[in-house]
Amino acid sequence: MNRYRINRRSFLKYATAGFALSSVYFIKRTNAATNLQPVQVLPKNLTRTWIGRSFWANRLQDWRLHQGFIECLTGNAGDEIRTVSLLTRELIPGSTSAQMSVVVKRLTDNGGGFCGFLIGGGGGQLDYRAAALVQKASGIGGGLLCTYDGHRVRFREHTSEQQPLQFAELPSQQVGSINSVANLDEEVLLHLDISPQPDGKFQLQLTASREKTGQILGKAILKNVADASICGSILLVSSPYTGQAGARYGFRDPCTGGNKIAARPQNTLGPILGTMYSLNGKVLKILAQFMPIGDTQARVAQFQYRSTNGAWQNGSEATIGAGYTALFHLTNWNSTKDWEYRIVYKYQTLTAYYNGIIRKDPINKSLTIGLVSCTIATARPLDSGIGKPELPNAELLGRYTSKNIYFPYSQLVQNLRRHQPDLLLFVGDQLYETSPTLKDTSNLVLDYLYKWYLWLWSFRSLTRNTPTIVLVDDHDVYQSNIWGENGKPAPNNDENRGGYVYTGSFVNLVQRTQCGHNPDAYDPTPVLQNINVYYGAFRYGGVSFAILEDRKFKTASTTQPSVLLGERQEKFLEAWAQDKQGVRAKICITQTVFGCVATDENRRPVINNYDSNGFPQAGRNRAIALLRKAGALVVSGDQHLASLVRHGINNFTDSVVQFSGPAGGALWQRWFQPAGLLPNGGSTPYTGDFIDGFGNKMRVLAVANPKITQKYHVDNSLSKSRNLGDRRLKSEGYGIIRVNANEYAIECWSWNVDPTSTNAKQFPGWPYRLPFTQASAL
Repeated sequence: MNRYRINRRSFLKYATAGFALSSVYFIKRTNAATNLQPVQVLPKNLTRTWIGRSFWANRLQDWRLHQGFIECLTGNAGDEIRTVSLLTRELIPGSTSAQMSVVVKRLTDNGGGFCGFLIGGGGGQLDYRAAALVQKASGIGGGLLCTYDGHRVRFREHTSEQQPLQFAELPSQQVGSINSVANLDEEVLLHLDISPQPDGKFQLQLTASREKTGQILGKAILKNVADASICGSILLVSSPYTGQAGARYGFRDPCTGGNKIAARPQNTLGPILGTMYSLNGKVLKILAQFMPIGDTQARVAQFQYRSTNGAWQNGSEATIGAGYTALFHLTNWNSTKDWEYRIVYKYQTLTAYYNGIIRKDPINKSLTIGLVSCTIATARPLDSGIGKPELPNAELLGRYTSKNIYFPYSQLVQNLRRHQPDLLLFVGDQLYETSPTLKDTSNLVLDYLYKWYLWLWSFRSLTRNTPTIVLVDDHDVYQSNIWGENGKPAPNNDENRGGYVYTGSFVNLVQRTQCGHNPDAYDPTPVLQNINVYYGAFRYGGVSFAILEDRKFKTASTTQPSVLLGERQEKFLEAWAQDKQGVRAKICITQTVFGCVATDENRRPVINNYDSNGFPQAGRNRAIALLRKAGALVVSGDQHLASLVRHGINNFTDSVVQFSGPAGGALWQRWFQPAGLLPNGGSTPYTGDFIDGFGNKMRVLAVANPKITQKYHVDNSLSKSRNLGDRRLKSEGYGIIRVNANEYAIECWSWNVDPTSTNAKQFPGWPYRLPFTQASAL
């Protein structure tokens, strides 16, 4: 029967049973209700983690599509406010009306809970991707909950910073006195009407009724709601009560209507999330990242290409494998021209396309390289924590605000694009295992993919059209630090004793999703636990590049003998150093800096930063000697502190220059603020000759410290950690390396500076011009 009215048979059923119409309510069809449009028609014959193109699940492991229902999979204690965002719908400002509906059913019979809508995610102030993340913990921008618990309709707040898991009920007008309760698995229609009041505020009316009969189970009205409180994203909600195991719910047929809800069809996502590719001479490698498709769905994707506006040609096919990735490998690519490409995937009765451009090898021009690392999704987690400023001079970040949610790095991406890079280097910590939600090792793969997808969702507009190299670092494999020790398992899962905490298959999945498109490895022999390697060399734009894995073979500080790069990578660097024919420059890409460019709160050299490649010193000296032999510029990330140093072995300037770029956005802060003036300093502070805590010599050429001193942070931090979320107080951004005719131009930019503006300035000390003839030593 029609969900919006009771038919004659049902009327007679209730009438003959002795019910008076004055005490039984039924939902009626309205003109507005008939105009509701489905968000997306979902298939009813399959089960998969990915819900559909119009939805984003928080988190991946908490939801599935099952026989047409969007089902929440957890009602565990601590799993409050599981959400699914309607990506293609947004509540917008204006004195107009809106309606939305969804059919729900309770899936479990243990404990209480509630379901419904969350509206106003992000307060209309966020990128739609960031607004899609609203979930468990309340906070500024958290929106408003419109819920049904099986007994009553209730409106609940979701903006409290001090009581983020209370979800306090808001006073509302309860309409009628229906005492009937929805049964387990019984389908209930939730219908929300939003209508403007004469004073510019809004009235919300939520009605719950039996789907089969139309009998009203509950209705409530919330008046005098500000427009700003309801503008933003729309999400479905399933939640147990706070701190208790309880109910979980399924949803089907979400629909919306009214002029206050904008349709955004361009916001769909999947089944192909994004692509990355590399080009090495005639060898083209492409990675296509898919959403978690169903086990019974097609597992083959097609690569097609064409010259501009020409006919599409079939390239290779690839199986969608671990991590829902398809890897394409073409060995006779014509790199002298630009090509359009697309990934083709046929599923159900549909065909999905994902398009991009394979650019020609730019061998006869200046080569512009973008350098990015350390991109945390949020400063504060979205599932815990009380909001308060971190320092006396810090701002309250809120939770669902642009101050707290760095994802999707819109300004950084936009400003990086303005440089028109020919090559992108992402050199580690693309994600952090505790952001935007705490680490979930019980669902490790889906938890990782949830966070990895956020990174690719952020940068895919760049990577689809620009060759990209990605290096994996410690947080990518869910560790705070990693000394890989040739792939061994970490004893008792203690990362401080060396090795990998998680399985070799998990590490390989991370590497496949992030590095599967990288150029072929120099020696692909796996290390222990059958963990794959990807160190190797490639040429692009007339430049020879080396890729290192400076974590995989390195030993922990307690392991003897100490190893940094290991024999295999040193052998590779020796061979790479000899390969100079036909190249104008050499660049080595690695995770972190070959020294400890850091001081403590007393402005003395840090003595225990084993995460840096200042340790072990003997391995460090061999590495930079090999790089000096190659005449290479070295680039890296990891330290969250941008620096440019000339390494030394016997003196301060007898080896290579290394540019370690700033964090794109990170919490942990480092400082380089040595006491007194350093010898041979430059025109900017804290430059000159320096001996680090491991005894390594270097000349610091430039450094971009946080905008507060370390002593101020230590003396005033409420958390007593080095974490800092307020971006006004940090120096974060990205690097640019321009390989010109006879020199490198090294640039270091803040994430929020438009480089094309008249007054655009880089961090002090940059740009720095390094002639090729001075790359290896002074």
